[in-house]
Amino acid sequence: GGAGRGRFRDGGGFGGSGAGRDWRPPREPEPRFEGEIRILPETKALGTVIRKIQGDGHAFKLKDLAYFLLDNPSSVVARIVPAKGAGAFRQCRACGFVATDEEEVLAHAASAHLQDYYDAREVECEPPKGDFPCVAKCGLTGELLGPPNFHGYAAAVRDAARRNGMTEAEFRSRIVMVREQSAVDEWRKAAVKKTLWFPKGAAEDAQGMAREQAESAFRRTFAGSLLDSPKVLAIPADAAAKSRAPGLARAVAEALEAERRNPVSVCFALRGAFHHRKMHFFRVNDPRGQEFVSRTAFREFDANHAIPELAAVARAVEAKPCATAAEIAPDPESRKLLDWLVSTSHVVAFTNGVFSMAEKHPKYGPQWRKSWLKKEKKKTPAPQEKPPEPATEKESKDDETSAVMAE
Repeated sequence: GGAGRGRFRDGGGFGGSGAGRDWRPPREPEPRFEGEIRILPETKALGTVIRKIQGDGHAFKLKDLAYFLLDNPSSVVARIVPAKGAGAFRQCRACGFVATDEEEVLAHAASAHLQDYYDAREVECEPPKGDFPCVAKCGLTGELLGPPNFHGYAAAVRDAARRNGMTEAEFRSRIVMVREQSAVDEWRKAAVKKTLWFPKGAAEDAQGMAREQAESAFRRTFAGSLLDSPKVLAIPADAAAKSRAPGLARAVAEALEAERRNPVSVCFALRGAFHHRKMHFFRVNDPRGQEFVSRTAFREFDANHAIPELAAVARAVEAKPCATAAEIAPDPESRKLLDWLVSTSHVVAFTNGVFSMAEKHPKYGPQWRKSWLKKEKKKTPAPQEKPPEPATEKESKDDETSAVMAE
């Protein structure tokens, strides 16, 4: 019947032509990066963390410090070691841009770092002459690029593609042709000014160059000094994740994700840096507890040979592990004594605002807090119930208001 025939109308059934299918050629699988990638702290970010610990009396959880760095990919670097036999990398010394093709790095250097060696100046020129039947327009920004038969058209397209962060082929697919004479006149009017490039420090009357000429001069003079061929790459993880080197961006993204699940490499690097600066490591609760770091080693406090006020605060910390400052030292004088105990490394101040006495494995975690709160509750006698008093008219209205607000 007709229903049966319609089922294969688009060539999806037996012997169909396939004319109605949205057919696309299969994608080539992305090549996999072969080698080792480790995520490590970036030098400046590591220095910031070290200065924070050295200037602070708190104890920091090591994994929290690792996640602090990993939350900002510019604070970690990807250390990349290609496998033996894999293609060598080329890298821009100025910014860390990576590619496997030397020409790609040179083109990047000329595009991204030309302004470091040359100054752009806008100068007036004669309006373009000739017959221009249409003008090219950027479909993204609306910028008029010029007529295709104008001698500077190709350079204008390349400059616009660079500004929009696209390849020339990608950008050309966004160009539209406008045939209205008003658009041609608008472009002709704007074209009385052009940008020329001059070597930095050049005299005012020096001969300027078009961008293409400046890039050629840059390649001959400076680009070689920016090209590196390292055996081991160490670049910001966010820059590596944008690399066009085959398979590298994906491999770095996977390494970052694995490190966020379990920051083994970053923690290992932090331990080494902190040990080098004589910082103190300890584990809470037991030898297998969470790992913390502080600027100095802790010392146990002898309350029996201390002044009574100081001993009282120390005993309050001991009796209420993982209590807050307000629960241990409710008045300003006792708070000063608590701060002194922290500054002398007799009390551990954790970054979540709780305190415990210094010992081999200081107490940490909600279980300790629950334990002493339970004991405190048992010590407090239950208040005697009073017979309910009749509610006044105002109180009744207040109750109603509270009920409405709750709703």
